[in-house]
Amino acid sequence: MADPAPSLPLNITDRPILATAEVISLAEVAARRAEKFGQLIDTLDAGIAARATDASDSMARAGFDPKDQRAAADKAAATARREVATNSSDTRWAHLKELNAAADSLATTAQLWASPVSVLARAGLGTPERTNYQQQLTGSGIVELKNAALLAAATNNKVLGAALVAVIDRMPARSRPFSAHDLADRLVGEEVRGVQSAIAAVKTAAQRAINRNREWEAGRSRPLDRLKLAIKDKD
Repeated sequence: MADPAPSLPLNITDRPILATAEVISLAEVAARRAEKFGQLIDTLDAGIAARATDASDSMARAGFDPKDQRAAADKAAATARREVATNSSDTRWAHLKELNAAADSLATTAQLWASPVSVLARAGLGTPERTNYQQQLTGSGIVELKNAALLAAATNNKVLGAALVAVIDRMPARSRPFSAHDLADRLVGEEVRGVQSAIAAVKTAAQRAINRNREWEAGRSRPLDRLKLAIKDKD
């Protein structure tokens, strides 16, 4: 008995599908949350610095030399950091969980907006208009299909474009009269790039906050994390 043909995994998630406006709005919210988290860290640092300054000033008023003043400041800062880290843990992680939840909520949306072709292919699904276009175009010649593609691009007719992509998808690759990617990019490319950019912005906001928290907890910068994030931003 022949082995059954392998099936491709769909990687279906339980995340909701967000509309374009919702994704862009979520990116704006995530940016504000990341900024708020950065302000929280700045406030914590300011409190630690203030305690260190108080300790140094106290030693100065008591007549101790600068070396002892610096030692007292360092000791006070270390003690304050441990206390602040413990006391702020719940608040900091609440912020991070919100940002991670925002990034995780885009899993399904990111799959469905992976490329202009995949987005265009959904246009008019189940509508009589899409069905009629496909019926009319099935069996059409190269010239007719190319002219229909030009018409779809010129009139921004996404449903016609989707029908054309469905028809040429059944043709041998070398026989296709035009590139499905080129047509899809003309019809929905700008919108797709906007959504993809917003999705990336949400993920970047979450990662930036995570990196900031890691650095704060460690009390030092993490150059590799910063480099990875910079590369993602550039990409």
